[in-house]
Amino acid sequence: MPKDVTDVICPFCGTLCDDLIITVSDDNKTILGVKNACAIGAEKFNHQRQPGRVKRPRMRQADGSYKEITYDEAIDWTAKMLVKSRKTLMYGWASTSCQAMSIGHEIAEKVGAIVDNCATVCHGSSLIAIEDVGVPSCTLGEVKNRADRVIFWGCNPAHAHPRHMSRYSIFPRGFFTAKGHKGRKIYCVDCRYTDTAKVADGFIQVQQGFDYELLDAFRTAARGEALPDTVGGVPKEKIIEVVEDLKSGRFGIIFFGMGLTHTMGRNHNIDIAINFTRDMNDYTKFAIMAMRGHWNVTGSGQVLGWQYGFPYAVD
Repeated sequence: MPKDVTDVICPFCGTLCDDLIITVSDDNKTILGVKNACAIGAEKFNHQRQPGRVKRPRMRQADGSYKEITYDEAIDWTAKMLVKSRKTLMYGWASTSCQAMSIGHEIAEKVGAIVDNCATVCHGSSLIAIEDVGVPSCTLGEVKNRADRVIFWGCNPAHAHPRHMSRYSIFPRGFFTAKGHKGRKIYCVDCRYTDTAKVADGFIQVQQGFDYELLDAFRTAARGEALPDTVGGVPKEKIIEVVEDLKSGRFGIIFFGMGLTHTMGRNHNIDIAINFTRDMNDYTKFAIMAMRGHWNVTGSGQVLGWQYGFPYAVD
């Protein structure tokens, strides 16, 4: 008889929903159904029973076809390839455990390889900023239970983290936020009007590539100093209004995405966002958090960091 496995954690995005119910076959080899997951998470689990999925090592043959081989054969071939190589790139890592990464990095050190991960093109620059200036952060549980001021900056969780808003940041009723969305003020800062902006109380459209300047203006406004008429396409009156409202909250959080890490400035955009968060702590409790991506990409940067002191692109 099929059986349900409860409290399963979804590995797709940084939200890490832990309330999934997975129906498996009586031999525990096949996933038959998924409950509580978003469309993206459900697809991840259901993919395991799709035809063509690679389940064992395969080796390319001379005619271009693939032949299934044993794990011993695969390990032996890979070890010989690494020894013979002049310069190896070990890239990816986001879809495995921290323990496996650690061992893989040790192998890379023995063969003189370069280790890089997917964060190179997403939040690697965020980790560089955190190494530069630290980070005043919190847990998603604290956001759910305490945050009454929420900013989504350069991210669109309606698409990238589909259950984030319903579980943690906008709609859930927490211990100190019993009114849900009615008890929170939601801002969205982006260069275009997104589906996340549709559910926000305030949308701030920043000119593309001017995130650093706008964050600097937010810091200036927080200190009560003079501003030019517009910054990044945003009128100074709007900037002052938003900053004053953020000051009046009990607990604020900035969720930032690749809209900051992919624009000019990269890690410096995150530097100033963190410093604005630090400034706001002079007036109220404030935190900041990256909207990280799939599975264990965060773990890859952390393991490289504690082994070699740098979160990605390590030679």
